[in-house]
Amino acid sequence: MATYKLYYFDARSRGEPARMLFALKGQKYEDIRFKYGGEEWPKIKNDKSRFPFGQVPTLAVDGAVIPQSRAIYRYLARKFGYYGNNAEEDRDIDVLCEIATDIENEIAPLFDEEDAEKRQAALIKSRDTNLKKFFEFLSDYIQKSDGIYLIGNRITVADCVVFNILDFFLDSVLVAKGYLDSYPVLLKYCKSIMDDSTLSPYLKSRPYTMY
Repeated sequence: MATYKLYYFDARSRGEPARMLFALKGQKYEDIRFKYGGEEWPKIKNDKSRFPFGQVPTLAVDGAVIPQSRAIYRYLARKFGYYGNNAEEDRDIDVLCEIATDIENEIAPLFDEEDAEKRQAALIKSRDTNLKKFFEFLSDYIQKSDGIYLIGNRITVADCVVFNILDFFLDSVLVAKGYLDSYPVLLKYCKSIMDDSTLSPYLKSRPYTMY
């Protein structure tokens, strides 16, 4: 039986979709979390046997290391049965996951701003400009989907990744409340995943983190 070790910070962000997939499968793993600003991570980040690029998340599977977050999600989804059932579903999953990546890449630099008011202003501007096309696409896609999930009325890695990035805007100390209020379809989707999905037990019991 395979053994799994997931290395990340004590946060949701890029580590959380992998944790969701482990929870969905009921697969045991070591959830190794580093404290932001703590002393442990700087001391070990140059250990290329565990962190080939000096960054996390990484996933060790029987000693073999997967160093990129999206590669981790895709590996676990295929291994555990949470990818598509055909080429068309795989295609849509890939599109949705790449949209989440684009959103993440857009907002990540904004958090270098330490002034909270300036950061919020930058986030709001981004929501109404560069991110608008992504939020509108996701809203349209969700409205056309059959049921509460994005693909084929069953949960897939796409739900883990898309919910995770949207949840960041709803439950993070870094983002103003009401950030997604102009996208009720996205809010309804997130509430359904939180309250009425196969992910709900995990989401309601996971450790609280600020982001």
